[in-house]
Amino acid sequence: MLYVAAIGLVAMTAHDAAEMSTYWQLFIPLVALVSILGGWRWAGTSSADRWTYIVRQILHWAVLILVLRLLYAHAVQDFLNDEQSAFVTIYLIGLAAVLSGIYIDWKMALFGTFLLLSGVAIAWLNDNWMILTLVVGIAAVAAIALSLLVRGYLVKPTHTSPAA
Repeated sequence: MLYVAAIGLVAMTAHDAAEMSTYWQLFIPLVALVSILGGWRWAGTSSADRWTYIVRQILHWAVLILVLRLLYAHAVQDFLNDEQSAFVTIYLIGLAAVLSGIYIDWKMALFGTFLLLSGVAIAWLNDNWMILTLVVGIAAVAAIALSLLVRGYLVKPTHTSPAA
């Protein structure tokens, strides 16, 4: 579920990063909930252990939200444009997920790594869109030419001789 939502957010960020920071921030409670549920089996058996676990998780994700709120304060926001804000948000959520995964559940660390690599991929695609378009265009032309060549090779015209 997290991956599907993250892929949707990544796709929307790649299309229009300027407006996506808010949506990424709204994604944090879902990531936090999955993190809490994913590590529940290691929370201990006593109620004190479980409450300690929940409080630590809530503090972990609340600090992430606090840091993002501080980044988007007017004094700091002047240093980041809207596009950069979305990438910073992705990277911070990815970092928080990796750290949560290191301490609790390796699957959350994988998800955080996925987010970090997604942010890098979006930045790379935005910087190299012309090269990517050229490569995709060449590959499309090559695929069409190859399919026409194979089709012409496999479908040979049959000549029938006239009946005598």
